[in-house]
Amino acid sequence: MAIIKKGRDESVFIDPSNLDAGEIRWEGKWRTLENDWQTDLQFKNYLKGWNAINFLRLFKNTLFYAVITTFGTLLSSTLVAYGFSRFSFPGKSKFFMILIATIVLPSAVTLIPVYTIFYKLGWVGTWLPLIVPHFFANAYNVFLLRQFMLGIPKEMDEAARIDGCGPVATLYRIILPQCIPAVISVGLFHFFWAWNDYFNPLLYLAGHPEKYPISIGLSSFSNMYSTETHLVQAVSMIACVLPFIIFIAAQKFFIEGVVVSGVEK
Repeated sequence: MAIIKKGRDESVFIDPSNLDAGEIRWEGKWRTLENDWQTDLQFKNYLKGWNAINFLRLFKNTLFYAVITTFGTLLSSTLVAYGFSRFSFPGKSKFFMILIATIVLPSAVTLIPVYTIFYKLGWVGTWLPLIVPHFFANAYNVFLLRQFMLGIPKEMDEAARIDGCGPVATLYRIILPQCIPAVISVGLFHFFWAWNDYFNPLLYLAGHPEKYPISIGLSSFSNMYSTETHLVQAVSMIACVLPFIIFIAAQKFFIEGVVVSGVEK
């Protein structure tokens, strides 16, 4: 019997093998009853779900999108943060405030203008609208890296300059080795965001299912197999494996980067 309505003194049940019999009312306390089910692991659900939506293609698309945009974000954000933290130039504070102000700008405000620009460029339906913007830094990531870099003594820059290092060499040999926790934190933040990104691929890759990432593939799979929740759960579990492994492997650096740059500074 399956309970469908729980009550203090009376509960309603149905017979799963005979649904036409209707509801069965039972007087008693349902909490005193024992569950009549057994654990039965069905590993074949993972294989069935993997093959049903061509998971390997979705995985490759998502990994490509996440890795390329993470590289672009780290490259651009590191350079911008380095400039704001180690150099002086006219209007530095104002430019930084304008950059930080973009954090509170709702994405809905820029959605139509940005889409129009990409449409005019002929980029809709390609990976370019999803990849190129991440090579122009992100205010949150710049702030995180800048705060970390401010904690590095500038005397080290001066010593490097005396030894003949230019700005690029100083960044590569002095600053970056000490910013590993912050860099890994920014990379993880963006990687997980890109892995779960649903709206942007849906907007710019509509009509091109061969380029869909896991997020859109899972949504389509959930709609097709809405009555088979065991398959939906199996596929969702597969999609979480890689991010989970990456987070566990980099957990130490991730926590260190967030604490040092976000709290102490």
